[in-house]
This record gives sequence, structure tokens and C-alpha cells, in this order.
Amino acid sequence: MVNCDAPVDGISGAYTGNSFAAQASIASLLGCALYSAFELIVLVFSIFHIYGGLYFWSLLISASLGVIPDALGLILKYFELAPIWIPVTLSTAGWAIMVTGQSLVLYSRLHLVVMNQTVLRCVLGMIIFDAIVMQTPQIVASYGAVYACHTGFPNFFNVWEKVQLTVFFVQEIVISALFIVQTIRLLLSYPSRSKRRTNIMYQLITINAAIILMDIALLSLEYNGQFIAQTVAKCFFYTVKLKLEIAVLSRLASFVKSNSDQGSSGLSHWEHS
Repeated sequence: MVNCDAPVDGISGAYTGNSFAAQASIASLLGCALYSAFELIVLVFSIFHIYGGLYFWSLLISASLGVIPDALGLILKYFELAPIWIPVTLSTAGWAIMVTGQSLVLYSRLHLVVMNQTVLRCVLGMIIFDAIVMQTPQIVASYGAVYACHTGFPNFFNVWEKVQLTVFFVQEIVISALFIVQTIRLLLSYPSRSKRRTNIMYQLITINAAIILMDIALLSLEYNGQFIAQTVAKCFFYTVKLKLEIAVLSRLASFVKSNSDQGSSGLSHWEHS
């Protein structure tokens, strides 16, 4: 196994501290992430009546091929339970699928409230562009920090990790902001004024605000040099985000069903009804 001193503890190997609280926190959060991912898979198959569509597949793939490999890889790496190439491969691939999958989930539910095809194409183009431009150097740096750690790869990894987290944060902010604005416009367009509509608006805004706050917390950990805490929290937060996504669509579905006689909108293309 290659043994190098990385600029941030945890980049090229296991957790090297002796804090039982830190070890317990790592194991607990990653264990919760794994449990939530499996639970999410069950929820997806239980809630959706039609096993198809971008929303269904992006949720399913994000949980099964994103969160689960990432969590397993981090557990194997931080507790030195396997040769380093195994956890690096699992966590790197898992993170790439998880973050892009989350953005595709946001994009797929954007179809429900945005009718402008130009806007939708621009959002999809942004997701694809960021996935290629941000993830390709990250994959190279992940292996370079382990197998060429006496070169500049560890430092590059440290810098690029901050860059890509920031870019994906901005990406999710843009998509969430579009969804919030368009959802409020849609709900306000219904002729009837009801407490139910107001409650749904506040709930949707709260859920999206919670997602944004989780991203801010991850950025704070990253920019403060807490690499292990950031990667562990990131894996856990993404399972929470995916569950919140189901809550978002469930609230919209409930609203649309109760107002189905009041015109049509993008919500009429509800994917899991």
C-alpha cells in the first residue's frame, strides 16, 4: 500500500486519529446512509406505479449506484478494511453518480413546473457539462493522490475538491431556485385561495431551504479542511436530500389531485401516478 502524507487527512488513506468519538461518528453516519439508501430503494418501488421515467431512474440510481458504493468505499478506506484501490474506486464512482444523480432528480421534477423548453435544455446542458468537466479531473486526482502522492496530485486534489463542491452547490442552487419560483407561481395561479395551498408553498420552500443549508454545511467543512467529516456528512446528507425529494413531489401530487378540475399544467405529466 502506498503511504504518503496528504495535505488533508483521509485523502489517500485511513483515518489516522485515535478519537473513539470520531470513529463512532464516521461509522454511525455511514451506517445510517447505507440504511437510508436501501430504505429509499424500497420507497421508490413502493411509491411509483410506473417503473420508468427520468425521475424514477435518477432516484433509484442515485441511491443504489451512488450512495451505497460511496458509503461502502468510505467505510473500507477510513477503517483500512480493504486494499486502497477498492475503496477509492467505490467512493469515487459513487460520488460521481450520487452528485450527478441528485442534480438529475432536481431537473426531472423541474419538468413539472417549467414549461419553457429552452430553460430545461439549458439546465440539462449545465448538468452534463459540470459532470464531465468537474468529475473527470476529480477521478484522476483521486487515484493520483494515492498512487502518485509524492507529486502534485494531493495538493491538486485538495484544491479541486473545493472547486467541484462549489460548482455543484451553485448548480443545485440554480435548479432549486427555478423550482421554488415556478412552483410559487403555479400555486398562486389557482383561482381558489386556501390554507392548504399556502401550507404546501411553505413546506416546499422549507424543504428546498433545508437542502441548501446542507450544501452550505458541506462547503463549510470543506473550506475548513475537515475532509473526512465532509465526505462522511456528504454521503449522509445526500440520502436525506433524496428522501426530501420524494416529500416534495408527494406534496405537489396531493395538491394537483385535489385541484385536478382547475385547468392543466406541467403537473399533469406526473410521473409516478
